[in-house]
Amino acid sequence: MGRQKKNKPRRPASGTVTVRDALQEDIPGICATMPYAYGLMGGAPWQDPDYVAAGLASCAKGLSGREKLKVALLGSTVVGSSFSRLALAPDMATAHTEIGLIHGIAVRPESRRQGAATALLTACEEDLGRAGARVMIAEVRPDAVAFFSAHGYAAAAGPALHVPTSAGTYIHPQSTYSTTLMWKSSSGAEVTSERSEQGTLLAGVEG
Repeated sequence: MGRQKKNKPRRPASGTVTVRDALQEDIPGICATMPYAYGLMGGAPWQDPDYVAAGLASCAKGLSGREKLKVALLGSTVVGSSFSRLALAPDMATAHTEIGLIHGIAVRPESRRQGAATALLTACEEDLGRAGARVMIAEVRPDAVAFFSAHGYAAAAGPALHVPTSAGTYIHPQSTYSTTLMWKSSSGAEVTSERSEQGTLLAGVEG
């Protein structure tokens, strides 16, 4: 007799991931997902409903930073969230329209590997691209470097990323030695990087 094959347990079929702008009703879901952020947005403030509500209100005002809070849903359940905006000049009012910042991509561990993180990142990039961003920047934790690399991001040497733009030079400092600054050229921009003692200098961003 042949050896009997064991029936392997099947993973439950996953639903379709959808991404949209966050609503007030999504605040509990955002608070639950942000602790698992691939970037730097997973701190205690993002677990505070009032803090998230203030962030939603800021996005709704259409500030010069063009901030966006988004959620990823499987069915009606929030399984991921993201926060992105254009970079801001030191006056915190003028937007560096050539630069988009991906501050956080977060997906609950039990809902990963179903496309939620990729869908959120794509939505962030599309929003920022429509706003004029030619380069995307993310500062990520060690376990997220592979994810961003797989989506076209290059690692930059710290301690800062320097980007000349039409609004002046934007400097994105490395928040902590354990994070990695990553960047990606978009919209056909021919951007180059050069390493120096100050960090990494990007050239060719300004249109």
